[in-house]
Amino acid sequence: MTPQQALNFRGRSLLAFVLEPTLPLEAWFATLDAWLVRSPAFFAAKPVILEMAGVDIDLKAYRDLLGALARRHVRVMGVENASRSLVGPHLPPVVSGGRAVSATALVDDEAPPAAAPARAAASEPLFVDGNIRSGQSIVHPDGDVTIVGRVASGAEIVAGGSVHVYGALQGRVIAGISGSPDARIFCREGRAELLCIGGVYATAETMDPAFEGRSLEVRLVGEELKLRALD
Repeated sequence: MTPQQALNFRGRSLLAFVLEPTLPLEAWFATLDAWLVRSPAFFAAKPVILEMAGVDIDLKAYRDLLGALARRHVRVMGVENASRSLVGPHLPPVVSGGRAVSATALVDDEAPPAAAPARAAASEPLFVDGNIRSGQSIVHPDGDVTIVGRVASGAEIVAGGSVHVYGALQGRVIAGISGSPDARIFCREGRAELLCIGGVYATAETMDPAFEGRSLEVRLVGEELKLRALD
């Protein structure tokens, strides 16, 4: 008789980004596309949950929504607060629970930036010795991130607290997703594609050229990012 095979189960916690579509969907996608122009790989290979509360659409429109997101490399792993008509085979499963954190608000240039609610500062730092290559992503929602090396163009750092880069910062940094109002970004050589704290962001096109290549501190003051040269 063949011995019975053991079946092992394991739990794993991870950070999932929650997208909240709003009607009309055409306007919402226009806002999303404006963000993706600045950070085209932001959602690539990341788990995404759709929050459907208040979005009253039929099954065809829902399938079109999922298809449009997939074409933008946004893969939906689950859905919250969906109506019964949007649940079934070959559709994302319904999920619930989880600990909410204040994730980045994706806003266009004409919308007022959303301020993140104050929460206790994250406390678990992450240290990375070495360069972060293009296409790599470091996501650490539980504290500060310190990179002892360069962050290449096309790479990104997402942190619950502050981000310190002891080298050239050429990619994207999103700090303070835990809701900490005091999160900052520091780098030795600022050439970033995107800097974001608390949902307020600046891109390479909108940053003052006087800061390019400088040692920088970035902080959130009210609803505006403030850059300060440290050299």
